[in-house]
Amino acid sequence: MPDPILFPLLWSDDAGAIADWAVRCLGLTERWRVDGEGGGVGHVELVWPGGMLSINERRGPDDDTGPSGIGLRVAARADVDACHARAVAGGADIVRGLEESRIAYSFTARDPDGNEWWVHFETGLLDEMRAGG
Repeated sequence: MPDPILFPLLWSDDAGAIADWAVRCLGLTERWRVDGEGGGVGHVELVWPGGMLSINERRGPDDDTGPSGIGLRVAARADVDACHARAVAGGADIVRGLEESRIAYSFTARDPDGNEWWVHFETGLLDEMRAGG
């Protein structure tokens, strides 16, 4: 897979644990993992269809980006349901259960660092708005 042009960065005191959580609970795929200077995990790259996420070991206060929000768009409603079932089985903290809005069918899970992961299937309304309709 070629590298995406734009991808989010997360900083964590335990990059490996957050990456493991994302793989176990949401189904992201680990592409690359590098040991850190202190013996832990320094860097992990995770992939999702159409994107990549970089999780990095926090080395100091300048690396503190605080909790972030990550959106994982899926191709079908059934994919939201399957990902939700996986997240629940993996012990994820579900902060917003399955819900339908004008924009998307979705749920939100919080990882151990407090980042919120929004898994969603868009209804088409945003595409219409993007197209000027």
